[in-house]
Amino acid sequence: MTGHKERPWVLNGTPVHRLLADLAPGMASRVLDRIKNDVADYRRLPPEQLAGDITAITRHVVRAFARSLREGRPLSDNELAQLTASAARRAEEGIPLDAVFGAYHAGVREIFAVLAAEAGDGDVAAVSATADQVLGFLGSIIKAVAVGYVDELRTKLGQEHDDRRTLLSVLLGAEPGARAAGITPAERYLVLTVELGRHPDEGTETVDAAIAVRRKLRRFVATFEQVCAEPVLAAMEGTGGLVLLPLSAPADRPELSEVDWKGWDAVVARAGRSAGAPVTAAAEAVAAADIPGAATRTAEVLDVVGWFGREPGLYRVDDLLVEYQLTRPGPARDRLAALLEPLDAHPVLLATLECYLAQQVNRRRTAAVLHVHPNTVDYRLRRVHQLTGIDPLQPTGLPRVIAAVAARLASAGTSGRGAGIAVS
Repeated sequence: MTGHKERPWVLNGTPVHRLLADLAPGMASRVLDRIKNDVADYRRLPPEQLAGDITAITRHVVRAFARSLREGRPLSDNELAQLTASAARRAEEGIPLDAVFGAYHAGVREIFAVLAAEAGDGDVAAVSATADQVLGFLGSIIKAVAVGYVDELRTKLGQEHDDRRTLLSVLLGAEPGARAAGITPAERYLVLTVELGRHPDEGTETVDAAIAVRRKLRRFVATFEQVCAEPVLAAMEGTGGLVLLPLSAPADRPELSEVDWKGWDAVVARAGRSAGAPVTAAAEAVAAADIPGAATRTAEVLDVVGWFGREPGLYRVDDLLVEYQLTRPGPARDRLAALLEPLDAHPVLLATLECYLAQQVNRRRTAAVLHVHPNTVDYRLRRVHQLTGIDPLQPTGLPRVIAAVAARLASAGTSGRGAGIAVS
């Protein structure tokens, strides 16, 4: 396409730009169908992504082409910038560049096919001119897409990525001082050890699971980037990992510069919603020099959260003081766990005991959960007393049996999610 005013080509009595504008409302869905038909990688994208980002940029392309035809000009810098930004997101999500090019090629072909279908017998010259404009349009798109995609890769693999990796290693004690490397860490950090559940797309056969995981992680971390004034440091994989949040905030979010746990709980919940997956996190706010110890402790707290079957959310050691102390390694924990060894041969009794504790030692609720009569619960708990010497039906026996079950779970490294032990 050239920079001078183009002749307003007409197909079957209607200017091409007006024809395209009239067809625009239904054009986006046709283009998207063509892309999914022609480009296999796009068929494996999460449906939410296709209905969101991909549909939005498809509509933008159709409208931008209609405007450029009406005004007889190439695509503007602003119109191209949106394509560049979209390509950068595709690069970040790991969609191959040839697939991105293929999608735009398929989309532009569909636009031309729809226009050509409107041509009359005497429109050969107009169809030829329109084809030339379409090719110029496609050339501009490919250039903008290539710039956005390659720049994102450079960013991803370049200095910022290296700096964050270096800083994360420094703060975790794996490398010498950050300032020696020309990197200045924040004074304090919120250390998060995170467990991320699966996004529904990860289990969908028609969706590329690797892309779904990367998209989930990108959205999760991006939520924190929005509220932190300094770089967020993350070492994440599909099921979770470690996130370091600098405890300084932009001027419009001053409450996040302090450790407002209610505020951070809301941020973590929002990050989970953005990722489309349940999130359970353990947190501790520390000076930069204390991050290695905090990373260890938050990982331990997250284990305790799992052993005791707590719901997704943000936890601190203060939320689990008794549970945390009960599960610390040592000879007392091992001996407590051994108290329940007689139940190894009676899994039904052990399951009943764990359910009884999880239901706040309420016999009727325990019976309802297990689908048995309350008398059956009484019988099983009396058998626990006979085998272990600990009576869970008496107030004097409860602290010991709670500690024994907790020690047993911690010693085995068992996740208590779904059962849960209530300690109060």
